[in-house]
Amino acid sequence: MRSPPAIEAIPLIRRRLAEIENSPPDSLVSGRRAALWRAQSAAARLDRTLDDLRSYCLDNLRPRRFIDEGDSEYLRGYREGFRIVFEEVRRLESGGSG
Repeated sequence: MRSPPAIEAIPLIRRRLAEIENSPPDSLVSGRRAALWRAQSAAARLDRTLDDLRSYCLDNLRPRRFIDEGDSEYLRGYREGFRIVFEEVRRLESGGSG
């Protein structure tokens, strides 16, 4: 069975973006916002499925060589943003609603 289109995740990603829209600017929120925007852009491609979006998130959650992510609030927020999308995708795939 083919995975549903990734575009189904866009309303959930937009809801998450709206939740942080009025947050005070800081590196953590900026990183989270960047990840949500990137995931939304990936989901908007009509040839992408939820499986593809999940893989995209997992790829972005992998530790990167030569980058000390522990020292960067922005990178921590970036990873959190992809973790949020990954959890939303899993919820969609299991038939749960937002």
